[in-house]
Amino acid sequence: MLILILVFTLSAAACNKEKTIAGTPGPDDEKTIVVCGLTEQDFEITLGELKNLPVVTRNVESAMSNGEKISARATGPLLDTFLKSYGKNQQDFSHVRFTAKDCYSIAVPADILANREILLSYLDEGQFLADEMGPVRVVVPGERAMYWVRNMIRMDFETGGAGKQPNKLVFLETAARKLPQQDYEHFADVDKAIKTSDLIAAYADINDDGVTNVFLQGADGLQKNETGDNFLNAYIKITGQEAPKFLAPHLPQGMHVRDLLFATYGQTVIFDHTTGMACLPKHVENGREGLAFSQIFKETGLVGGNSYKFTTTGGKSLVLTIADLGSGGLIYQNSQGAPAFTCVGPAGEKIVDDLLSIEILP
Repeated sequence: MLILILVFTLSAAACNKEKTIAGTPGPDDEKTIVVCGLTEQDFEITLGELKNLPVVTRNVESAMSNGEKISARATGPLLDTFLKSYGKNQQDFSHVRFTAKDCYSIAVPADILANREILLSYLDEGQFLADEMGPVRVVVPGERAMYWVRNMIRMDFETGGAGKQPNKLVFLETAARKLPQQDYEHFADVDKAIKTSDLIAAYADINDDGVTNVFLQGADGLQKNETGDNFLNAYIKITGQEAPKFLAPHLPQGMHVRDLLFATYGQTVIFDHTTGMACLPKHVENGREGLAFSQIFKETGLVGGNSYKFTTTGGKSLVLTIADLGSGGLIYQNSQGAPAFTCVGPAGEKIVDDLLSIEILP
């Protein structure tokens, strides 16, 4: 009983100390954060203004991309508390993008906004944040450390919808063979890479002004939204370790995506079949092992149509209706390691070798 009383007393004292410090002036009170998309005009808030809001304290732990664990006793106002000052809440937005002083940025998607607390933390263990972390650090309990943006200097609130459904899938390993490749020095290695701008210019609508975010997913389940500008000024490393890997010299390492499974730019999905074979359930059809046609659609968010146009690297196309697909279809790798398609329908087996793209027709 005495132990419980002691623990409670110490915990209460720690919380009171944090709340006391939270309301006291500090050296970084005049530092500003730019707020965009919340009101008609963009504006700035200071750390001192944030410190006038009610605070909470959370003991949190998360994992970095390398598996390292990080933890904190984070204190600060909730994002929702800040938003209520403007008659808003997290669920009002499709994304909230946080940007750091070193240009690292991450968009928190709608599902996290709807289900997680987000702290605008300026204390850790009851102390103001160190220079390399503060003055404000975003902390999202229960989510990966990639969302924990330190040195946060900007918040962008986005209300745009998801846009049009993707209706085209391009296979990355096939497309890359047809694009200019260049040497890319990455740590101690020199690998081959393609420019994302070349990839999109060749196979999607690079002039689509509606593309503000590009969705990326890695083999390990990592999901993130990148700005259209950042995506188009980057590369995809197609050889060497962790390939395919989204990266760029001007982007912090934490914004890179290794073992890229797919990227969605507007209505086009860029999909890496080799990565898919390593991380998705395999299917066997007619003695061949590969990925079920339906599985790829399920994974990438493509919605089925009445018919499908399969195009090879040589420019030949085959249009198949739903009825023609029969058994459903399989994407496998041919003897050269390139994606190929097969299905067994009413007219027998259909094969499309050296597959470049699949388009959904109405």
